[in-house]
Amino acid sequence: MSRLIELGEMPHGDEADPPAGPRRPPAPAVRVVALGLVALLTLAGAVPAPRQPPGAPVPAPPGATFLIVAGRLVVADGPGTVGGSGRVVTGHRLPDGQQRWRFLLPAGDHVLGLGTLAGLLLVTSSPAGAGDTVTVVLDPESGAERWRQSGYPAQTQAGGLLFETPRADGSGTIRSVDPATGRARWSLPLPGNGVAYRDGDHGVTEIVLVSADGRVAVYDAGSGALRRTGRVPPAIDRVSYRFTQVVADLLLVDGADDAGPASPPPSRELNPVTAYGLDRLERRWTVPVPARVPAWFADCAGVVCLQGQLPGLRVYDPVTGRQLWSDEHWLGATPVGDRLLAAAPAVGLEVELAALDPVTGRVLARFGRWRLAGDRSASRQLGLRRLPGDRTLVATLDVPAGQVRIRAVLPGSWDECADAGTALVCLRPAGGLVVWPVDR
Repeated sequence: MSRLIELGEMPHGDEADPPAGPRRPPAPAVRVVALGLVALLTLAGAVPAPRQPPGAPVPAPPGATFLIVAGRLVVADGPGTVGGSGRVVTGHRLPDGQQRWRFLLPAGDHVLGLGTLAGLLLVTSSPAGAGDTVTVVLDPESGAERWRQSGYPAQTQAGGLLFETPRADGSGTIRSVDPATGRARWSLPLPGNGVAYRDGDHGVTEIVLVSADGRVAVYDAGSGALRRTGRVPPAIDRVSYRFTQVVADLLLVDGADDAGPASPPPSRELNPVTAYGLDRLERRWTVPVPARVPAWFADCAGVVCLQGQLPGLRVYDPVTGRQLWSDEHWLGATPVGDRLLAAAPAVGLEVELAALDPVTGRVLARFGRWRLAGDRSASRQLGLRRLPGDRTLVATLDVPAGQVRIRAVLPGSWDECADAGTALVCLRPAGGLVVWPVDR
């Protein structure tokens, strides 16, 4: 039986103290919850766990890519097999792991990634030498090829597919494809600066093309119809912007030569990034971004986050650009529903995880130390933790509810796991998958 820990909501005003400052004793309710979690996890590490039923082995190389689609486990060779046999994709029955089909890419190709849409399997691969990336659509039940298209796939809000084929000479395209048949519906030329997407809850809603001379064109991702055009200041070198990104209803441009009179001037340490509303392309605000380290903006459950290889997390109001809060304690954050799942340094690859209020940064729930696995956008995250005696604790972290559900204590160490409901599929560091039976 799985064990459930209710982390609950932290009482208002019990935000996390800065790391360098003294910590006040937590409120009684939070202290009881924290002690309960510590007790359970200590018990998991110190007391012999009930014997885990044996798992079913599935062959896989180190670093293999795998996912679960339509009740099948699909396994693809990983980057460690590039230049060798890195072109095999196999489908396996669950929960016994028995191989049902095998698909072989052309000689010299290697798998870049796996995806799924409407019950279909998408296998994206790169050819040997020059050539466009190719995506093959397979039936996950039989492994039969349905169709193929060149390019990187992106799902649209309406359930269609876009394929982006960038090329250095500026002759790239973006095409809309019918997922049922693979037939191209329409296409657009790609400017040298590339493409940005405006996302909805289930995929791309708009395609945003920005040229180095400042021309902006916004297209409907379903029909390909031109919705609106406008201009932003051109790139300084008239060749390419250093930074173009769409976040929620904003177009963010870095490197424009006229960000407005209130904008900070560019420097060796800071670059101004200006936000324009996508609906009317009106200038909204400008903020400085560190120039020497990679950084990016993200939609963080209704606010705008700036994160990357810089200390901490900064959060801005999307309308005014006013900084709402910042905290150098956090390495980064991911939106999960109406909360942020934030990570702080811990031990090795494991991080301290907490649910935050996006507007204030207040800690709503603490989950403890975990290494995340599986789908990072899911409301229920899968967490792994090393235990003494060469064991791994696996748990489900329910971010909206603030709960941790212990799923299994597995023998050995594991790189990655996927949740199949009544089974966990996990990859060993040295290669090889195991399908472990567990409670749902």
